[in-house]
Amino acid sequence: MHQIVQLLLIVGLFHYGRSADLLGDDVREDLFNIYTGAALVERGVTREPVKPENINLYLYTKDNQAKDSYIPIDLNNPAPLNNPKAKIVFIIHGWLEHKDVSWYEDLKNAFLKRDSSYYVVQVDWNQYSHLGYLLSSYTTVDIGRIVGELIVHLNKNYNIPLKNFLVVGHSLGGQISGFVAKKVQELTGQKLPRLVALDPAGPFFTNRPEEERLNKNDADVVQVIHTNGGTFGFFDSCGTIDFYPNGGSFQPGCLRAAIPDPDGFHDIIIACDHQRSWKYYVEAVANPDRFKARKCGSWAKYATKYMCDDEYANMGDLETKQIGDFYLDTNSSPPYGVEKEGFSKLINKF
Repeated sequence: MHQIVQLLLIVGLFHYGRSADLLGDDVREDLFNIYTGAALVERGVTREPVKPENINLYLYTKDNQAKDSYIPIDLNNPAPLNNPKAKIVFIIHGWLEHKDVSWYEDLKNAFLKRDSSYYVVQVDWNQYSHLGYLLSSYTTVDIGRIVGELIVHLNKNYNIPLKNFLVVGHSLGGQISGFVAKKVQELTGQKLPRLVALDPAGPFFTNRPEEERLNKNDADVVQVIHTNGGTFGFFDSCGTIDFYPNGGSFQPGCLRAAIPDPDGFHDIIIACDHQRSWKYYVEAVANPDRFKARKCGSWAKYATKYMCDDEYANMGDLETKQIGDFYLDTNSSPPYGVEKEGFSKLINKF
């Protein structure tokens, strides 16, 4: 119950803090420094870094797809990933999550079914994701650094091209994906080709300077799917291509009432909109022709159907280089994707 109360308080502070959008970079920097100091106090006034040995990675391939058949990856000797022809996908969960969340299994299966050359690596940082939200959010930089250093190691020592990597993260994991990409860019001078942020966390990130959060410069393509922007998610455009299903804040089929459950975050209705991002993406990877979005200046304009550009993108397209904000409708229950007449199935590669 303590985590639920903290969560609701954070959401309230987040709504208040969004007024900082009108403030200058110097004020944002001051707010970020205050947040950092508060996180250090919660940690116990120490700056002990995240320990790599507390981060677990689990590899799945076409040859070991069953949930319990994963291959553990040793950060000091990641030999099972030594395949220059593999497309390696890192999946990163959010706050209060762990490797056994259902969407890890669902997204892993979707990628392996889509292309047998995928290597899917599930990142488990649950020793830090189950701290208070403030402290968990503070550890995202270190988690991103560790995964980013692994990618660089694979690139330099196993000759796996950077173009073979994809990073996908949800909520705090979405912010971590940005820090992964920043570390790769810092160490190699090159950008990752693509990352996908599924409703990246908003609280304590909206008021950060751009370089201290997910932003469009992190990778060549930064794809963001907004489903609970302004509450648990980051609402403003922060990618090269931003998708706003149903306007990006509230999703059809999700009840508006919050019913706290002392047994855990994932059993409360208030999280429904936030979780829809990964539900949509799992379905989009499996059925890339069902999430057609239209480029538009706002959800209100999109709703008119007459005030938008005649440009379309697909949320499941893994090679799109389109830029801008794209809006789409979904169904209120599975299947969420709405098949559009005349929109042919995309064959995607990266």
